[in-house]
Amino acid sequence: MSTMWFNREAGSTVAQGTDEPETLLVGDGAPDWVRLPPELGGGQERVLGSHPAPCPMCKGDAPVRHLELAGDLGVAECVKHGFVWYRCRG
Repeated sequence: MSTMWFNREAGSTVAQGTDEPETLLVGDGAPDWVRLPPELGGGQERVLGSHPAPCPMCKGDAPVRHLELAGDLGVAECVKHGFVWYRCRG
C-alpha cells in the first residue's frame, strides 16, 4: 500500500494531489502524516492527534487546529499566518 500526498493552503478544505494534480481531497479531518518544511529538515512526521488552541503568533484570536506530531513538533493551522511550526515543551 502506498500513501497519496496532498497539498493544501491553511484553512482550506480542498487539497490537491502532488503526484496526480487532477485528484482532489475534500474534507477537514486531521491528516495521518505531514511533510516538514526544509528549515525543519524536510521528511515526514506521523500525526498523533489534533486539538483547538490559539495560534502561537496571534495569541488571543479564535482557536485554530493544532496537529500533535511524533517527536517534539507541533503545527498550528492559522488562516492569517499559514502553518506555524513549533517545538512542544516537556
